[in-house]
Amino acid sequence: MSFEQWKQSFKQDALLNGINPLLFDQAFQKITPDSAVIKLDTNQPEFTRNIWDYIDNATSAKRLKRGQKLLQKHRELFDEIEKKYGVQREVIVAIWAMESDFGRNYGSKNVVRSLATLAHHARSEKREKFAEEELLAALHIIQNNKVNVGSLIGSWAGAMGQPQFMPSSYQKYAVDYNKDGKVNIWETEADVFASIANFLKESGWRELEDWGVEVNLPRNFDWKLNTSAYELRFVQWRYIGVKNANGQSFKQPQRLASIFIPAGRFGPVFLVTHNFHVINKYNKSLSYSLGVAQLSQLLAGGESIRIAWPRSDEALSSEQIKEIQRRLNEFNHNSGEVDGKVGSKTREAARTWQIENGFAGDGYVGIDLLKKLQSQNK
Repeated sequence: MSFEQWKQSFKQDALLNGINPLLFDQAFQKITPDSAVIKLDTNQPEFTRNIWDYIDNATSAKRLKRGQKLLQKHRELFDEIEKKYGVQREVIVAIWAMESDFGRNYGSKNVVRSLATLAHHARSEKREKFAEEELLAALHIIQNNKVNVGSLIGSWAGAMGQPQFMPSSYQKYAVDYNKDGKVNIWETEADVFASIANFLKESGWRELEDWGVEVNLPRNFDWKLNTSAYELRFVQWRYIGVKNANGQSFKQPQRLASIFIPAGRFGPVFLVTHNFHVINKYNKSLSYSLGVAQLSQLLAGGESIRIAWPRSDEALSSEQIKEIQRRLNEFNHNSGEVDGKVGSKTREAARTWQIENGFAGDGYVGIDLLKKLQSQNK
C-alpha cells in the first residue's frame, strides 16, 4: 500500500472518530514519510547495552549537579507541586532528566509526520494500530486544544515535549498548571513538572513510600521467590534472611516488595515496592526505572549502589539474545517473541529454566545462560 493509499484509508477512520476533514487535510499538508524515522525504527543495535552503563549515565556527577541546581532554582514551585500531587520533587526531576536532559533535548520531529510514517511502515498489525491510535490522539489535540500542528514537536517515535508524553498520555495527564489557557509541555516548566507529577499520581503513586532498597540475599535463598509476581512484606523478607545492604533496619517494615535482580546474583539486588512499578508505567524499561529510582535517591541525598556490577560480563549481541529466546522456547519456557530484546517474558523464562535445571534462578540473560542452554542441547 502506498503512503497516499494509507493516508486516505486512515482519513476515513479519523473522520469517523470526530476529526474535522479540513483540519485533517491541513495537518497532512505536504506530509511525506520520514526516512530518518524508518531508519531509526528498523535499525536494531548490534549489541545490547549493559545496565551498569545505563545507570552510570543516568546518575553521572554532571547530571546530579545540574539536577540539584534546578531543584534549588524551582524550590517554591516544587513545594506547591509536591503538596498538590504527593510526588517527591526528586522523582519528578529524575524523570525530567532522563526524558529530555532537563528539557534541553526533546526531539525536533513533527509528531504527525513521525506517527504517520510509523503507521504506514509498521512491521506488525499491533505496531500499526498503536501508531494510528496515537496519531488520532495527536489530531484530537490539535482540534480540541487549538495547538498548531507545527507545535507538536517530539522524538522520532512520537513522544512529545520535555516529559516525552505520547499524544494519548498528553490527553490523559498533561496539566495547565500556570493557568494560562495552554497545556505547554514544550516550554512551560510549571506545566512540565505538574504533568509528570500528575502522570505518577494517576498511575497510583503512594506519597509516603519510596521506591525500594538495595539488599543482600542469604546463601540459601529460595529462587522461586525471585519474581515480580511474588510479594512479601519487608518484615517477612527479613525473616527469611534478606537484609538491607547498608546493615540498617528496613523502613516501614509492613510494606510489600518483590525481588529485583537486574544483573544476576553476583550484582546488586533490590527489594522494589509499588512505586517502582509506577515508575515502570512511565517507561517499560526496567533499566529506565532503576535509573530514575537511583537518580532520585541521590538527588535526595541518599546512598549510591553498594554492590559492584559484574562489569567483566560481555554485552550480548541481538543475535545471541535471539538464540537464547529460541532455545528457551524449544525447552517449553515461553520467552515471548524472538526479537533480540530482553523483556520480562525472557527473564521469567530464563528463571524458570534455571530452577528446573538446578541453577540459581536469577533470571539473568547473559553469556553464562547462553552457554548453559547450548550445553543442554548437546
